Amino acid sequence: MLPQERIFYRDRLREARYAALADAEGFGAICFALEALGLRLLKKQAALGSYREKIAEQALHSLVLVDMAAVFPSRFKSFEALYTIVNNARNDAMHTGAYARHATEAAIELCIGLEEALMAEVEQTVGNLMVSSPITVEPWQPVAHARQLMLMHSFSFLPVRLGEGWCLVSELGLAKYLSLGARKARLSESIATASERGMEVVVIEGRGLLRASMPVGDVLAGARVQDGPMLWLVVEEQHPERLAGVLSPFELM
Repeated sequence: MLPQERIFYRDRLREARYAALADAEGFGAICFALEALGLRLLKKQAALGSYREKIAEQALHSLVLVDMAAVFPSRFKSFEALYTIVNNARNDAMHTGAYARHATEAAIELCIGLEEALMAEVEQTVGNLMVSSPITVEPWQPVAHARQLMLMHSFSFLPVRLGEGWCLVSELGLAKYLSLGARKARLSESIATASERGMEVVVIEGRGLLRASMPVGDVLAGARVQDGPMLWLVVEEQHPERLAGVLSPFELM
């Protein structure tokens, strides 16, 4: 597969995995992502079980599904074990509608391994590893909207363009601001107004603003371990006022 194809199917698996983490019934989304990958590899429509051999060839590039499963079999399941669980649950779900929690966990583990495998031969740049089309907030939107997005998606940060620069609305800054009283009024304020009235935001500049062409190794070399979560913003090369994506340590592990 071409690098851009690998990134495309990696993104589908990653999005499905996030959906399953947010909702146990997201198991179906993972099955659809696996079937899309299998269709591309086998080059014909078939059932999930029929894609096993072709997907297994890709899985050979995953340290988690191969090496770690061999060294720590009590902690890491092999590709064959995970795929069998997912395939059996897929067949059961189609006939009975039952989604077992253990099958969802196996599907998530399988996604993690396959994402690693697909990216094994892709250049490790910011653009190839970042989350494209991230969820952002606009300065005119109410604080209540930012709060809702954070609670729905378990976000620690939301990017926002304030004035001439990029900032992050943080979960801590939002919680502190809403605790100061007049909660209804504060929820109704625009994000820009709340920032002007004391809501703490994280100002992103310098090394916090990345470009898609940057090698990931350089980004990590210049980063410092800090308390709490971390999020880099990726801006367009010629138009830094436009956000191209976001990158967190999760995508780099």
